[in-house]
Amino acid sequence: MTYLLLICVPETVQLTPEESAAMGPATEAWVTEMDGRGVRQEGSALRPVREAATVRVRDGEVLVSDGPFAETKEQIAGYDVVECSSLAEAIEVAGKHPVAPFGAIEVRPFDPAGWWRSADRPGPDHVPEYLMIHCLDESAELSPADDCDVPGSPAAREQQAWDAETGASGVKLAGGRLQSASTARTVRVRDGEVLVSDGPFAETKEQVAGLNVLTCPGMAEAIQIASQHPTARIGTFELRSFAQG
Repeated sequence: MTYLLLICVPETVQLTPEESAAMGPATEAWVTEMDGRGVRQEGSALRPVREAATVRVRDGEVLVSDGPFAETKEQIAGYDVVECSSLAEAIEVAGKHPVAPFGAIEVRPFDPAGWWRSADRPGPDHVPEYLMIHCLDESAELSPADDCDVPGSPAAREQQAWDAETGASGVKLAGGRLQSASTARTVRVRDGEVLVSDGPFAETKEQVAGLNVLTCPGMAEAIQIASQHPTARIGTFELRSFAQG
């Protein structure tokens, strides 16, 4: 089973110089262990949330605002995709992450189609430009025309067209749709104890529903690509660039 680990960190967290210095080696050790176990498929850190752009389309107008989709104490700072035999193993993997002692790791399963990546995706020396985070209000009632899950609906056809166009152009490098936020588990480690709670890291109206990795020359193009996705009319896209290094 494929799981998304959303790495969530309070923007106000204050680490000691010793803790900050230890984060790099600890993260490298975690990646090495999970790669060695064949668990980790890919992952990356993101640039600060203050650099995010949030995109919505309402009544045909593209609305762009600065910052993340949700104003919460903890914000998404990175992600990893892991292949685990069970939710229990995914939680064990999350509990070992060096961010867990001061942040939170949201563990979410992908839909059966799972995470995928382009066969000709560039190697590890190339960092894709933007993570496009799909955010939806799961309680909203959609018309059949706006529901991508309704076969043959206008939204479903637009989704297929968007996937085909961005895939053929090489803009979309990877992506996946997540199961409901109700399936999420949030993992924290405090005083050496692994704490697991049901649900996502942030209790907000809109929740992360999926993601795509895009390669674009700039934020303006990423916004334009996001605005063409049918979900932009009913939900929100958070666009975040990847950290370099």
